Amino acid sequence: MELCETEKRWFAMRATYGRNLMAQRLLDMEKIENFVPMRKRTVKLGRRIKTDMIPVVRDLIFVLAEREVIQEAKSRISYLHYITRPAEGKNVPVEVPVEQMQQFMAVCNEMDDKSELFSGEEAHFEVGERVRVTGGAFKGCEGSLVKIEGKRSKRFVVAIDGVIAVAVSGIKAENLERL
Repeated sequence: MELCETEKRWFAMRATYGRNLMAQRLLDMEKIENFVPMRKRTVKLGRRIKTDMIPVVRDLIFVLAEREVIQEAKSRISYLHYITRPAEGKNVPVEVPVEQMQQFMAVCNEMDDKSELFSGEEAHFEVGERVRVTGGAFKGCEGSLVKIEGKRSKRFVVAIDGVIAVAVSGIKAENLERL
């Protein structure tokens, strides 16, 4: 089913030179829904320990809006650009299905120190068994079980093809079902 230009959808975008948080603030001011994957960072400064949130991937931001609204926002935010992929002889913006984006946001919001993110180039995994999580923080998420080189156990991976993937460990076998 082809989406029309007036329907909201998630677009994978880049805010060049690490300005994704600046772009996020501007989009928030315009009431345009967006998501920047974040992680906790703990830094020791002398005797103090500082914990803050930083973007997981420099430049990456996902935006939910109609195509026309994003085009207008791009004209005001000069450093905001679509992430594109080749299709039918031209580059088209990467659109992320709503359900896939919801699962990705749920996984990102529950990430721990053992979770890993991979850029689109690193997210080409061997074909693994597709599974759905039936319990715990990731209940309802669908992904693949993969073996990542240099790691001892299998990981559960939720990916946005060609853009980013997150690998999570610590999901018990009894909380997985085959698809």
